[in-house]
Amino acid sequence: MKKLTLVVVFILFGTSAFSQIGNLSLDEVYEKYRDSIKTSNYPWRFPVMGAKLRELGFDLPYPNGVSISYGYSTQNLILDDLKVGFAPDKMVNVDGLARFRSIDASVNAIVARYDFYVLPFINFFAIAGHIESKTNVDMGLPFSLQFQTENSGNTIGWGTVAAGGVGPLVMAANYVQAWTFVPSLDRPSKSTVVDGRVGYMLRFRGKPQQNLVLLVGAQYIGLNPKSNGSANLEKLVGITPEGKLEAADKLDEWYGDLDDQQRELYEGIYDGFSNFLRSEDPLSIYYDFTKRLYYPVSMTVGANYQLNHRFQFNAIYTFLGSREQIVAGVGYRFGWKGKNYLRGLTL
Repeated sequence: MKKLTLVVVFILFGTSAFSQIGNLSLDEVYEKYRDSIKTSNYPWRFPVMGAKLRELGFDLPYPNGVSISYGYSTQNLILDDLKVGFAPDKMVNVDGLARFRSIDASVNAIVARYDFYVLPFINFFAIAGHIESKTNVDMGLPFSLQFQTENSGNTIGWGTVAAGGVGPLVMAANYVQAWTFVPSLDRPSKSTVVDGRVGYMLRFRGKPQQNLVLLVGAQYIGLNPKSNGSANLEKLVGITPEGKLEAADKLDEWYGDLDDQQRELYEGIYDGFSNFLRSEDPLSIYYDFTKRLYYPVSMTVGANYQLNHRFQFNAIYTFLGSREQIVAGVGYRFGWKGKNYLRGLTL
């Protein structure tokens, strides 16, 4: 097995579900605000029964929202059953051969999101974004080699949030599926995220539309284990002409020390790398492997600041497990005016 840091999943989503204020008041100021909510008109078509909840004293967020988030992330992966070759039908399993001293990656992403409330406590959203990654690799066996790789790709996905609040306490559970498209992969990398958070809402006296929610929770990430594709070796490695000659000599030394059985097994790998290191012609390498996160569960802490019913700002830090990520974003909420669905339903 080999530990590797790669761009596999980068999920960014805001915390707009925490903009709800429950129907329990904690002081006189918010008791008056709750009373005004009960008698105010609810102008939005959604969420279903939103007007009825308004009559009970719930201050619901505007039903639609758009947001943009920026994030930085690193991920720790375990690779199994690694196969490489210079033809798709002639790949060799090098699981017990290749070793990495270190792989350090940095990933930057920007993601846009649109969300809407169907029910007062159920939100659906869609995301789309772009990622850029840079990875420094120090490879030990079969020969010493240092190189840097750069990748970029696009991400799309969807998800749902179930959320609610009572007084200052808020809770939310998120489910997300996302697909990351990288040119070097034959198929997009699919990821599933399940996230749960609890928060405590700090409110500002005399400003009932403002609040600050402090959050803590846990996050699980599941990956589509199978990955395969091809890449231009020159672009992948980015090695200098001098470095090529040095690596070729070390490759010859390694291959010369193998016994006859090992030479027969790795002949195709040796010939391919040797041709690449001693030639200026482009060469593609094919690969196939399975992947998994060493620790699929991480902790999250963060905050969501609601300036008013329109604007929100959030920041989330994910740590422990096999992933470290920090995300910051801004959101804007709005609604489509019309008769609220099921507003006449008796509860």
